[in-house]
Amino acid sequence: MSKQIANQKIVTEQLKTLNALRGKKIIVTQIVSAIRSLPIHKVNLAALGLKGIGKKREHLLNPQIEGMLLKVIHMVKISEVS
Repeated sequence: MSKQIANQKIVTEQLKTLNALRGKKIIVTQIVSAIRSLPIHKVNLAALGLKGIGKKREHLLNPQIEGMLLKVIHMVKISEVS
């Protein structure tokens, strides 16, 4: 399996998770560095409170947070607060 197909599967899985957790508390973890990313991605990561690989922040999933997550879905991992 090529790297691009694997990345597409991960993004698709993240989008399904995002839709299932609408209105709930989530934990967002940065998994990719922002060094070589677009400026809009850096701004969105900063707005989410993520400042480096492995950093985690808890958010209530509302439309504003969802919009920011959609911009950087390939750079973060989303999970539900247990």
